[in-house]
Amino acid sequence: MATRGFRRYPLLFFSTLEECLEFEFTTSTIEKMLPIVSKFIPSTERLPAVRIREYAECIVPSYSDGSFRSHFRLTRRSAEILVGLLARCPEVPSQHLRGRPPVSVEKQLLITLWVLGNPEVIRSVSDRFNVTKSSVFRIVRRICRAIVNNLAAQFICWPKGDRVKKVMEQFQRKQGLPHCIGVIDGTHIPIKAPYDNQEQYVNRKKFHSLQLQGVCDPDRFFTDVYCAYPGSVHDARVLRNSPLYQDAEHLESEMFPGSAYIIGDAAYPLKTWLMTGFKNNGKLTREQRHFNYRLSSTRMKIEHTFGLLKGRFRKLKVMMDVDKVEDIPLLVTSACVLHNFCLMNEDNVEMFLDLDHEQEVNNFQNIFVEQEIAVNKRAEIMHLIV
Repeated sequence: MATRGFRRYPLLFFSTLEECLEFEFTTSTIEKMLPIVSKFIPSTERLPAVRIREYAECIVPSYSDGSFRSHFRLTRRSAEILVGLLARCPEVPSQHLRGRPPVSVEKQLLITLWVLGNPEVIRSVSDRFNVTKSSVFRIVRRICRAIVNNLAAQFICWPKGDRVKKVMEQFQRKQGLPHCIGVIDGTHIPIKAPYDNQEQYVNRKKFHSLQLQGVCDPDRFFTDVYCAYPGSVHDARVLRNSPLYQDAEHLESEMFPGSAYIIGDAAYPLKTWLMTGFKNNGKLTREQRHFNYRLSSTRMKIEHTFGLLKGRFRKLKVMMDVDKVEDIPLLVTSACVLHNFCLMNEDNVEMFLDLDHEQEVNNFQNIFVEQEIAVNKRAEIMHLIV
């Protein structure tokens, strides 16, 4: 009878279950609940997969604001704003296709947020939203493409004009580092082993991944992101082939006005626009050690930024179950755009900080020859902060 009740009222069952999961129970409480919950779980009868009907249409609107944010990783208000922005994007259809009514923009966004924000397999997402697996993939690609094509330039911006001065002042005040406008680093996005060239995607920690290169400001906004290279590629090579490097080399005075620069770890090349620490050969002076300490403490900003990104969009820290590896950079970049969007529209971002996110200490040395002019600039900065 209980099984038939579950079949008849799956929406009520899942709604109640998900609300319960918002709370932490003691072991004794869980033990008391098990006999009740077990009545809903058939012990011998094999049931087909349950597809939840009208989950997005009926259950999601009943969520409390806290539950909505926990499930979809942003507030209702932010989701409403996003729906309005996406509705104007050419990638999101508003007319019937082949006689079938289109999935609403709201539902498409909810599906995408669920895929990015939860470590749930696509089959479960398909059942939850009552759409086919192929539709889930198609919807997520469509929404992510709309976000990247239409919103990325609005929400991921390199500091310019008055913003440069403000960012410099923040780094000076908080980290004691003058003229700095950003921190660069890379993080690995776990993926399924691709069909071709699997060994190229195995990183030094022995799992398949794609590299995400990011630059952030003191407020943990991404100011530049780049996701394209397999996990085995050296950070410096990723940088060397990124649009950021090309722009910095050819438009340095525009991107780094005055004495501006960004900082990175030892894997990156020392450039006039990219400061790295002194190589520790056991003979560093007090000033050099202090300079390295300042850089190291400031680099924590990008680690916190990656931690917020992966804490909010948890799919980025588990294996991305996407068959086409070429689709993954689109999903990752859209998550970075949404990260900035959320920072602009929400207050309590700390609830998503992934405390388990490891600082990816990079022991690789840079593979480029240091420029004398860059060496001299680093020395000047070192003397300024002593």
